Amino acid sequence: MNVKVNFDAALDKQHKKSCIGIVIRNSSGQLLKVKVYNNEYILTTFAAKALTCVQAIRFGVELGFLRVEVKGDALTIIKKTQRRQTNKVTHIIAKEGLNEDVNTYLANGLSNSVVWAVEDDRQGGRGGS
Repeated sequence: MNVKVNFDAALDKQHKKSCIGIVIRNSSGQLLKVKVYNNEYILTTFAAKALTCVQAIRFGVELGFLRVEVKGDALTIIKKTQRRQTNKVTHIIAKEGLNEDVNTYLANGLSNSVVWAVEDDRQGGRGGS
């Protein structure tokens, strides 16, 4: 199965922590898995983005996906990747995870803002920002 892994991070510089949101979708855009990782001792945005990329790839591997397309908005980490609407979903998840301060799967507990962003993305971003 071919899947796409989107990721983003939210950074709390004051408390030196970050939260990473990861979304895995199938080729038709259907949401398969969502994961949140909270990390401590993160001092810079670059460190948060680099760790985000590593954790996104690791998550895909742990789930056993053999063909993975990884998308994020860290241009210094993944060259020439353009920020897309799908990263809006992962950014919302990362920000909410930073507030909750837990590592979790969110399969059955997605917030309304995440549900709206996922549906907006599936419809090609026609719902506005």
